[in-house]
Amino acid sequence: MVLDKKKAFYAFAAFFLSLFLLFSAQQLFNRFVAFNPLIKTFSQKEYVKEVNIKKEAGKINLEICLKDVDNLAGVYYDIQDTASDILKGRPFTVKIINTPSELLENIYTKKVQFVIFEGIKTGKFTEMRAKLDQLETEYKIDIGVFLDNENLYLKIKSDHDVLYKIINMQ
Repeated sequence: MVLDKKKAFYAFAAFFLSLFLLFSAQQLFNRFVAFNPLIKTFSQKEYVKEVNIKKEAGKINLEICLKDVDNLAGVYYDIQDTASDILKGRPFTVKIINTPSELLENIYTKKVQFVIFEGIKTGKFTEMRAKLDQLETEYKIDIGVFLDNENLYLKIKSDHDVLYKIINMQ
């Protein structure tokens, strides 16, 4: 059997060209059908400072940086509903990102998180709120806590910065 080098070259070229076209089509689909509507919609929301979208392992990851919001839980519900409507059943995750000051990060990691996790584990949310009130007075910050069946939504605000955390209670 004689292998024609020219035919083999054309077969490989056609294979790689087809692969390239399929990959390009997938990228265009992601950009114009999935990503652009998400970016456009979230950029128009008054509570969004910045939105980044990444696709990893078949899942779309939304990273949203928020402005100062009063009701973190309500904003999170709106983000979830909006993304669900646009993505129509495709899997996604939402991550709220922010860059708080070192002071707020330290207050959270050294004080607040222990109070929060103790409240979640024991179910004594009124005691948790009382301890958070003491921390508010001690550090001159505002600590907002919102609860639902799944998550605890935490907002810590100083004069210049805001820290948001969404903590799963399960």
